[in-house]
Amino acid sequence: MTDLFERRPPEEPGLDFYASGVPWHLPVPRDTLPDLLDAAAHRYGARTALASRGNRTGFRALRRAAARIAPALSRLGLRRSDHLALLLPDCPEAVVLCHAAWRLGAVVVPGRPSDSRQVLARAVVAAVPRERLGEIAASGDHGFLRAVVTVETKPPRTRRRDARPRTADVPREEPSAGPARTVAALRPAPHTRHIPAQRSGSGGPYRATAAPDARPARGPVDVVAYRDLERRPPDRPGGLLDWDWSGGADPDDVAVLVHRRDGTRVLLRHRNLVAAAHQVVAWQAAPAPRRPRLLSLVPLSDTRGIVLVTAALLAGARTVLVPGGGPFAALKAARRHAPTVLVASPADLRRLLERPAHEREALATVRTVVTAPLDASTGERLRAALDARVVEAYGPAAAAGVALANPPTADARPGTAGLTVPRTRARIAVEGFPDVDVLPGHAGELLLRGPQIGDLPGRPAGGWLRTGLLAVRGPDGFVTLLRGGGGRDAAAPPH
Repeated sequence: MTDLFERRPPEEPGLDFYASGVPWHLPVPRDTLPDLLDAAAHRYGARTALASRGNRTGFRALRRAAARIAPALSRLGLRRSDHLALLLPDCPEAVVLCHAAWRLGAVVVPGRPSDSRQVLARAVVAAVPRERLGEIAASGDHGFLRAVVTVETKPPRTRRRDARPRTADVPREEPSAGPARTVAALRPAPHTRHIPAQRSGSGGPYRATAAPDARPARGPVDVVAYRDLERRPPDRPGGLLDWDWSGGADPDDVAVLVHRRDGTRVLLRHRNLVAAAHQVVAWQAAPAPRRPRLLSLVPLSDTRGIVLVTAALLAGARTVLVPGGGPFAALKAARRHAPTVLVASPADLRRLLERPAHEREALATVRTVVTAPLDASTGERLRAALDARVVEAYGPAAAAGVALANPPTADARPGTAGLTVPRTRARIAVEGFPDVDVLPGHAGELLLRGPQIGDLPGRPAGGWLRTGLLAVRGPDGFVTLLRGGGGRDAAAPPH
């Protein structure tokens, strides 16, 4: 319930256009991401939390999986403040690995396989697709890497029952699966130095080479399949030594490390992501359906995708993951799960609008579309094709993808980035002089401040975030971006 007598900042315009029931002083608990998942599992139980390719994972099952994978990651060497490189497409295994790492107090470094050199720079454990293990291993030698977790991201290929087995289908005599075989078969000899960038023979992509190296030798890299993480190797019978319990995560601990386009790094803490999730849920003040379903085309390799999944956990919504991210896969997932909320970039929306009309009927259940500021032609086509309200928003990666948004009411201004979300302030400063504000109605650099903004070089604690975008703010508080989100961070990156 909104307090009618709460103090509102007089210098923050646009509060009169907030939707009914959206407070500016949003109460945000001082929780961690594992606390948020525990509360969601207790509240929603067996309700579906994640859906991908016909497989469904409930809230309680997601929490149990994260609690089981966390000791396995600890056995692989992941400790508090260590980096977990996440180079996976959108899949339930990626969400489980994130929450398992956060339970240990580790830092998740999301990225794409094409950016593996930067993401794996200081990673202790890496999660990669199995089919791209060799390509990622060839990206360079990584001195901190101790283990690699491979995930089957492609659906298994089925064969007809009447089809005769080919020569390649005949099973070979191999030892039983498990971490003992997986690691021992790929472990190099003690006298050789392990170089992941090279391959030798047909054994495995991480076989050691006999090339001498003058630098001190380091331990081999263990390669373990995700399905074998919960199996204990035979040489480690004790369970107490596997769990490096250090009290769990703290709200001030770093949860996600983001590499920006300009080469700088952003540190998002647990309290930043929790605040962003509460802001996203509070902004959707309209009555939500009994079982909301979210179809997100923002990849988990971007911090916005992680915040969307976190907000869905907070709201009890089902998140539909699309590993490929293409329009055909998205429409196929929409036809199966009937989403009520669609989050996509303008480029993804244009690709969806290019599909035939009978295929776009799968989006008939969508009631809200969240995207970056659209041009006039794309906005008209989208509103004519879908009977849904369009919420145009903007948020840099340094602000966890949440900063400005149009209200989900008739007061929205198409083509603008909208108003500041609760507990967020914005300024338009003179370019090159962040301490000097421009005159009303003039263009300048957009500056942001709020609880969801992380730490980055050059920004003092609690200071203003310089987005590098040229923007104009009207007297009603709506912000218009003059560079279309093309600054240091994109508004909503496509797949």
